[in-house]
Amino acid sequence: MLKKLLNIAICLIVLASSEVRAQDTCRVALMVPLYLEQVDQEFWNAEPSNKMLLSKPFSFLHFYEGFMIAADSVTSSRNMKLELKVYDVDNTVSKADSAILDPWLSTADMIVGPFYLKPFNVVKQYASEKCIPIVNPITQHSEILDDNESIIKVKPSMTSQLALLDTLIRKQFHDNNVFIIRQDRYSDTAMIAKIKEISERNIDSCSYIDNRHIVDVIKKHHKRWKYLKIDFEESEYHTDKVVLALDSLSRCLDDSTAFVNNVVSVNYKRDSLNVIMEYASTLRNNLIIVYGNDKVFANEIVNKVTKLIENYPITVILLPEWSKFEGLFNENLMKMHAIYFDERYLDYHDIRVQSFICKFRNRYETEPGDYAYSGFDIGWYFLNALRLYGHEMLDYLPYYDIPLLQTHFRFQRGKDYSGYENTFWNIYQFKGYNRVILNTGNEN
Repeated sequence: MLKKLLNIAICLIVLASSEVRAQDTCRVALMVPLYLEQVDQEFWNAEPSNKMLLSKPFSFLHFYEGFMIAADSVTSSRNMKLELKVYDVDNTVSKADSAILDPWLSTADMIVGPFYLKPFNVVKQYASEKCIPIVNPITQHSEILDDNESIIKVKPSMTSQLALLDTLIRKQFHDNNVFIIRQDRYSDTAMIAKIKEISERNIDSCSYIDNRHIVDVIKKHHKRWKYLKIDFEESEYHTDKVVLALDSLSRCLDDSTAFVNNVVSVNYKRDSLNVIMEYASTLRNNLIIVYGNDKVFANEIVNKVTKLIENYPITVILLPEWSKFEGLFNENLMKMHAIYFDERYLDYHDIRVQSFICKFRNRYETEPGDYAYSGFDIGWYFLNALRLYGHEMLDYLPYYDIPLLQTHFRFQRGKDYSGYENTFWNIYQFKGYNRVILNTGNEN
């Protein structure tokens, strides 16, 4: 299997459909880190092992393989002629310098890659001079788009989550208390400030709750406390930082009571979750927005919020990319009705995903990894766009949408004379034992 994979990686390809005119040929350069200089005779003759599969020559091989499946599909089903030239450009600038010296590259209609920032900066300057669209597959750095209209950034930035969060709160959580948790006072202050502003702008000033519901909740809690032998005052009930009189509520069951909706910032290092218990409501949902990039912090928050659920109805939005944290207990995430923002979301029940997996297994005799799906999506989207719009492809990107395996592409220019950035995030929630995609206006 190893030799087969390496043979595939070294090929330079011309793909052609039958009966197409010469002017229909599209030329695409794929600059992917293959580290072919490390594929020496010793490497070639070695038996495959887990250690070898983690070596540099295999780092982005699945991206290449997924891209090739997309290229074959476009040429065979879309009546397209494609010249695809593959350059081994890793994180060394010298390989990028060598690639731009190739006369063929000046005739390219599109460049995909390089993957690393320094080589990409070399090639993007060349692409700008030649007016060639250039796609960056993996960087989150939006600065690469400045003053270069030819650049297309596929990976969405964290700031593009804010518009989706705005819609999510306005549509589904406008009548909630909102708690924004950060790891400490110094972490992500700019993003926390923006999240707080979005929350304050979208929540109602107060929520009206039926007294009958309030009384039912109070009686339910009193019954539980009696069972647990917890001392409490039966005539009073504490919630939302107020004290309710049970007798008064019972006399006005057909009326309702107003509760103020708060937006509360929580410094986890200083306050733990004590502030939440002070302001949280037992009578209506509490929205907790957690922003953090540390796995230890993530584990602590999940465990502690799970304990709060025993007394408070809670939904948790986990930002920016908690899908990358492994080992979080799904059972706890389900209890929290956890909501994730994820650039990738695979539905294994989707016939297109199943078909791709079968093709990948048959061709490469292995299971597709994350980069395989990314390679296919980027290949399928941009090769089809190039086929349809040719040299005018950049003008049509904001309006072009086709089904992909794990995401959508929604391209926007951040400002005049800048490149395109994908702004799409999959938003899904744990409901029961399933992950359910939420409709938040993210779709066209």
